[in-house]
Amino acid sequence: MLLFFTRVGTPHTTNNIRRQLRDVMEQAGVPDVTPHRFRRTAATAINEIGGLQLASELLGHSDPSITREHYIRRNETVNPVTAKFLEQAFGRAS
Repeated sequence: MLLFFTRVGTPHTTNNIRRQLRDVMEQAGVPDVTPHRFRRTAATAINEIGGLQLASELLGHSDPSITREHYIRRNETVNPVTAKFLEQAFGRAS
């Protein structure tokens, strides 16, 4: 099933999708949005909910390491327990 298609039901070209996305994002005042960012966002969300293998399948990668290295945004949130221990050990940063 096609996600993006023309009025007559044929697939859009990649360049046409990029152009349309760029035009809409410029009108909305949102810079630097690309199809690649959408792929990264989708892969990260699927990875967090369904795991790396499912995210890799979504993107059509034969090797999940490609998905992990190039598409999954790392979770840089510090575990609250870790933060508490560090504060106890070194004091609160000011």
